[in-house]
Amino acid sequence: MNKLSVEKNQTGLSLPETLIAMLLLSISVLGLLHYYQSLSQGFTRQWQVRQAWSEAHEQLESFAITGKGKVIDKIGWRVDISLVQMSPACQQVTATVTTPMRYTSQLSRLICKPIDDF
Repeated sequence: MNKLSVEKNQTGLSLPETLIAMLLLSISVLGLLHYYQSLSQGFTRQWQVRQAWSEAHEQLESFAITGKGKVIDKIGWRVDISLVQMSPACQQVTATVTTPMRYTSQLSRLICKPIDDF
């Protein structure tokens, strides 16, 4: 066999084909990373929404028992409690919780003092 016949039968990838394959791979990986980032942000937002409603409920429970809300120790979270006197014995308490992603949950509860029977 001579040297020329061996070289004609060899096949492989050329440099331009390799560069195009690398470009397509890079674009695919970037797309997947963007998708992962979107999913991660969605899960974080959903977790904060659930935590905000839970925290608002805990604030109302704490206020009903102690007369004040509990201190929130989460960074970036804000809690506001407002009171509206509905009658001499009853007041409406509203707890508003704002998350770091600026989602706001608001719950209200009517709290009345017991009436003493004579």
